[in-house]
Amino acid sequence: MACTKDDFTRDLQSEIPHLRRYARSLTRNPEAGDDLMQTSLEKALRHHASFHCGTQLRRWLFTIARNAYRDERKWLARRGDHLPIEDWLQETQAAPAQEKHLELEDVARGIAGLRPEDRDALELRVFSGLSTGQIAKQTGVAVGTVKSRLSRARQSLSV
Repeated sequence: MACTKDDFTRDLQSEIPHLRRYARSLTRNPEAGDDLMQTSLEKALRHHASFHCGTQLRRWLFTIARNAYRDERKWLARRGDHLPIEDWLQETQAAPAQEKHLELEDVARGIAGLRPEDRDALELRVFSGLSTGQIAKQTGVAVGTVKSRLSRARQSLSV
């Protein structure tokens, strides 16, 4: 006889810790085991009408988990070698760091290629955070001259 959905759900909840341990023992990986447990629970809920009350729910769940695990292993074998997500993430995260390093080298070369007075004005503005008025006072030139030097430096770097 088939169980009611409420009875089945109640019994299923009590079996979750056992199913989790079993799934983790199959996969030998906590994350993969949790994924397998979730897949098994989804299949069990989808096909709850085929479970007969009074039979061993744990055995039924373990069979579902074992079959799902075997299916996944077969699928992976057909698919061939794969790159673990951790390795993929490291590869994708390393590239931007390398690109940033190259960009910084380009900027450093660009700054080094500026006229000395333009470079000084730019460094005081960007690295010291001084205003154009403060730069003018410190360098002893007019504010308009500082603005021209900053403009030339920025334009030279943007090319």
